[in-house]
Amino acid sequence: MNKKVYISMKNCHKILLFTFLFLGGGFLFSQSPCDPNGIHPFCTDENPYGITYNSGTTGDASGFFGTSSRSCLYSMPAPAYYYMRISSPGDILIFIRQVSSGGIERDVDFACWGPFQAPNQATFVQKLCSGQYSLDDNSSGSHRPTDGYHDPNNPSTWGGYPNGNVVDCSYSASGTEWCYIPNAQVGEFYLLLLTNYSRQPATITFTQQSGSAATDCSLLAVISYNGPLCEGETIMFSCDNYQPGATYSWSGPNNWTSNLQNPVIQNATVNMSGTYHFQMVYQGETVNESIEVVINPPPTISISPASPSVCNNDTITLTASGAQTYLWSTSETTSSITVAPEGTTTYRVLGTSAEGCTATASVTVKVGTTNTYVLPDEVCSGTRITVSPYIPSVSYVWDTGESSHSIVPTVTTPTQYVVTITDTNGCVVKDSLMVYPMPVADFIPDAYYYKEMENGEALIQFIDLSQGALHWHWTFGDEGAPGNVSYEQSPFYIYTYPGFYKITQIVSTDHNCADTTFKRVEIKNPFEFYIPSAFTPYRENGLNDVFAPKGMGISETDYLMVIYNKLGQEIFRTTEVLGGWNGKLKNGDVAPLDVYVYCIRLLNMNNEEKVFYGTVTLIR
Repeated sequence: MNKKVYISMKNCHKILLFTFLFLGGGFLFSQSPCDPNGIHPFCTDENPYGITYNSGTTGDASGFFGTSSRSCLYSMPAPAYYYMRISSPGDILIFIRQVSSGGIERDVDFACWGPFQAPNQATFVQKLCSGQYSLDDNSSGSHRPTDGYHDPNNPSTWGGYPNGNVVDCSYSASGTEWCYIPNAQVGEFYLLLLTNYSRQPATITFTQQSGSAATDCSLLAVISYNGPLCEGETIMFSCDNYQPGATYSWSGPNNWTSNLQNPVIQNATVNMSGTYHFQMVYQGETVNESIEVVINPPPTISISPASPSVCNNDTITLTASGAQTYLWSTSETTSSITVAPEGTTTYRVLGTSAEGCTATASVTVKVGTTNTYVLPDEVCSGTRITVSPYIPSVSYVWDTGESSHSIVPTVTTPTQYVVTITDTNGCVVKDSLMVYPMPVADFIPDAYYYKEMENGEALIQFIDLSQGALHWHWTFGDEGAPGNVSYEQSPFYIYTYPGFYKITQIVSTDHNCADTTFKRVEIKNPFEFYIPSAFTPYRENGLNDVFAPKGMGISETDYLMVIYNKLGQEIFRTTEVLGGWNGKLKNGDVAPLDVYVYCIRLLNMNNEEKVFYGTVTLIR
């Protein structure tokens, strides 16, 4: 039958998930099995602990599943979540009935998933809520056979279930349902979602109608304690199931034991933390449980500074640490408070840890007077800093660890220096300044040793190699010449006179930190000089008939060329610049064919003397 049609006909149907919650002998239901008290165990028939299984009355299971429907259930109002564990193997048919306090049956629907493996019920719930178990959305439709009939040997009577891990599912307008689980094995867990369409208070009963399997009722004896606790508090254990004639026994760390149902341990200490074991025996049934007890130490509260003092009605910030929340004697609730005591004052703080444990701490702020000290606002690296005035009895401590009123800081990045000044009264003054790095001046001219002039000019580029500079100031050593100064990073300069020039580079930063370097360049006039090795004066054809050097950059003054024969006798002399010998002797005769020695002395345009010796051959 179509579910929507079924609802419109009956006008009274929604679904309930078969998991259960119980608290103090009854149940409080949530929208998710993972909410506090969101899920609880159940067992069929005997129920030796007298647990009452209540219906859900509020909310919807869609928040847990993420969809408005699941398996055969088209809606999931007022969910209640239960689980059971198999204690004997086989199949089991569970009859489910939901009735009001007046005995009127209320519409109940269900879906059942399983089997799930877990060593205990706590692990089962943890895996369920951490998503380690999948709850399939498979559906074979509503399965509600007449009088719950199932044949364990004929799966065709099981209504198409199990389908995936959906063991069984049914919706109807009736207050009764049957959940059939085939081939259940010992230790397996099954999850049941029950819905209550009426949302009216009701009670659920679970009855094993047939089958050889059995459910584990020992899950129902739940124990708890009032923790986690803090040292000094009282541990209060409780077993939520009281039965006349039942016996109870507890044991725990430090050989502690008790036979009370709800024992108490006063003045708890951290070494009482650990596993506590519980056993309940009732009408031949034995239940064993355990619980982890946590006793937290108090927080260790500290206040900094530990020995504070202020002067001249200054303020001071006190900071508490070691806890999660704080309450000061000033009623402030922040970890840090700023105070301005008029006289010596003690401040107290109550700290509370994340576990709710508390402790206190206090600090006394001394009030005195102090002097006024002066520091510059900023200096450059390598500049001496001096605190003024200097008082021998006063302590000067820098954040670098230096303990002098005068220091020389060296930095490579902008750095704040802080000095703490403490006088004999315990008054503390702090002052600070910024220390900025020095740039490093460096450059190179594109003429490494010298540069010769061309057409009366020599162009040189000065390539900046400085570090950390933002501003440049150049002088090129050409005093009195226009353009002798530049502010470019890598400037050019044209020299028009030979000589040695001193180039100065000054680099600086926005904080007026500067560095200077010097280099020299030499500007020279060009000089070339060529001396032939032979000539032919006998031919008198105008070609190579005169021995004459060639060149440029030669001074017009102090030029001399002398020719000697092989006997060392001077045969020719001239002071004419680049003047030549026509091969004739002083008497006018042409010199014989031979090898002659020349000596040429001259000045170049840089006024440097140059002397050349060599031989020249006179040939026909």
